[in-house]
Amino acid sequence: MNRINDRNVRFVEFDTSTNWASNLPSDNWLAIILTKQKNKNYFEEIIRKSIDNNVCFICSVGEQHNLVHDMADEEIVLRDVDIEPLHLPDHMIVTTGHEDLKEGVWFGIFTASNEECEIEEVVIINATKDVVMGQKATDQIAKFQQGYISTND
Repeated sequence: MNRINDRNVRFVEFDTSTNWASNLPSDNWLAIILTKQKNKNYFEEIIRKSIDNNVCFICSVGEQHNLVHDMADEEIVLRDVDIEPLHLPDHMIVTTGHEDLKEGVWFGIFTASNEECEIEEVVIINATKDVVMGQKATDQIAKFQQGYISTND
């Protein structure tokens, strides 16, 4: 775990053969979901378990960022209006999407905020099954920890 911008930052590999969600915090956290291929079942599971663990902010990053952003918003609305009592935190959950990996990780660590829920931890969830994309994300974390300031390069 790294500490950047007064937030703990960690990386979790999404894997249906493990209990990956046991690594999620229970409150005051932001999820950065790395996306590449379209896999709605994976995205639904990550979104559901994030909301169940009182996520403050969901930030999707990568090729499928719009899809994940929309799915998160739909799940929040469904839980808000559904007749069945589904868990929804007491705070509003903010959602965004970013296509660029560096921009999205930067945003989640340095810029994202939620007035109703202080973000103390950032969890980057690699839903891509792409080792290279996961490595790029961890490389960005290392750069940010060393004081790198993101630019448009």
